[in-house]
Amino acid sequence: MDQTSFSVDSCTAREEAALWGFLHDLFRPPSTEQWNWLREEPARSAWAVLAGNLKCDVVPALPVPETQAVFEQDYLAAFDVGLPHPPCPLIESHWNHSESVPKVLHENTLFYHHFGLKMSASTFETADHLRFQLDFLRYLALLFAEALEKDQPDEAAQIEQARADYLERHLGWIPEAAQTCREQLSKRWPAQWMTLLSACIKQMAS
Repeated sequence: MDQTSFSVDSCTAREEAALWGFLHDLFRPPSTEQWNWLREEPARSAWAVLAGNLKCDVVPALPVPETQAVFEQDYLAAFDVGLPHPPCPLIESHWNHSESVPKVLHENTLFYHHFGLKMSASTFETADHLRFQLDFLRYLALLFAEALEKDQPDEAAQIEQARADYLERHLGWIPEAAQTCREQLSKRWPAQWMTLLSACIKQMAS
């Protein structure tokens, strides 16, 4: 088995890792550092490239509010704070209606542990949070690229299968979340972000 036996080569895998990394960083908590990052050219360029390539219903320029204060307020209101919950919680267990919360958390944790990752005891977020899930996909893409570059086809095949399984089992909540976000927040920037994320997930899972 060589690299031609796989759906992508190592260069494409590293590009995928960069994609997951951008999406992970996009949804980081609001802060001064995050606000500055959103206004920098690399983030804006990455958004523009994705928006153009995916041809989804999002604006071509990275949408952000005019001030940091509004950004923080909008972010928290869309993703973190609300009664009984915000419009679009960034956790799988909120959207997974077929499995219990403990099972969802346990399965995510098992995937992480299998590839040598552990949750920090100091984290305030659960194992099924979007940012952990995106960072795990980034990590898998890098592992896959390294396995191909080291001519380890069996390991690469295992990683490729894990990626497909994880996308199917644990990222399927994103389209529903994006749709709900659009319905409740119309075309405001959180809905734009979720629409782009959903398009990326659908393309990568296809």
